[in-house]
Amino acid sequence: MDIKFYRKWACQKMIESSHSNMWEGHWACAVIALTELLEEKLVPAKLEDLIRKNLDKVVEEHANEQQYRANTEYEDFPAQMMKLLVQKSHTCHALGHDAIYTFYLLSMLSRSHIPATAELFDAMGKMVSSFAASGPGFVTVNGENIVIDPDGVPNTGVRLQLTPETLLDLLHNFQRPLQMEKGDMQLGHILTHGHAIVEMKQAYRHYVHDNLDPSFYTRINLLAYANTLEENRVVESDSMVMEGELNPLEPSYWEQALVESRHGHFYKYAYSYLRLCRISGRSPSDFRLFQRIL
Repeated sequence: MDIKFYRKWACQKMIESSHSNMWEGHWACAVIALTELLEEKLVPAKLEDLIRKNLDKVVEEHANEQQYRANTEYEDFPAQMMKLLVQKSHTCHALGHDAIYTFYLLSMLSRSHIPATAELFDAMGKMVSSFAASGPGFVTVNGENIVIDPDGVPNTGVRLQLTPETLLDLLHNFQRPLQMEKGDMQLGHILTHGHAIVEMKQAYRHYVHDNLDPSFYTRINLLAYANTLEENRVVESDSMVMEGELNPLEPSYWEQALVESRHGHFYKYAYSYLRLCRISGRSPSDFRLFQRIL
């Protein structure tokens, strides 16, 4: 199947997720991430067959009920989506999925001739609003999933303007016990949330400058505060991390994803990390981050 098929599938998945379960939109993002990895040649050509196997597995196991009705295009779709996103951007809710879903879809549409319909706009608007109302998401502390109200959580220090470089530095330097990340996947979503913001700053600078940064940094504050509540604060040293075991530039990563993709996060994390490395001009040579977030 060609790339256009997968893109239309992702559009329809967003629509159907808005009617049933907004979290199923993860699979639309997963498919978009895989197609972007291929189109941008972020991975070696030898991995294309394995990545396509992952694509086919997702669309078969999470089939849509209908095909995407690519009829009349909704006027000014990107601008209207950005206005809606910025309007809701005062919250840090739902682990940044409002920004993540929006970025993935707009990035994919910008590369294709697939019309973005009124039905798709309505679906995305419904999900963005639902994310804003859903709460901040749980954090794993002392083996339990709890909700921490971000209001009143202390600021952890000076915040730099969010760029590809500052985001990568933050991800590599943020200390967090492994058992916490395994429980809630918060740091992994810092990767995808931050990536969405820095890309939209570049592509939609009329709407996004630094106005999405506060919701991102509120989540950093929340995670830093959660660390102080954790009784077992031992952070794994680099020597305890098996370097190379989870490397998206190697076949073993995609073979593992075929077995268990963790709700598609194997795909999204790989895309976000490799794309950030490219646009920052850094070599993607250190994959210890993946040991922490997967």
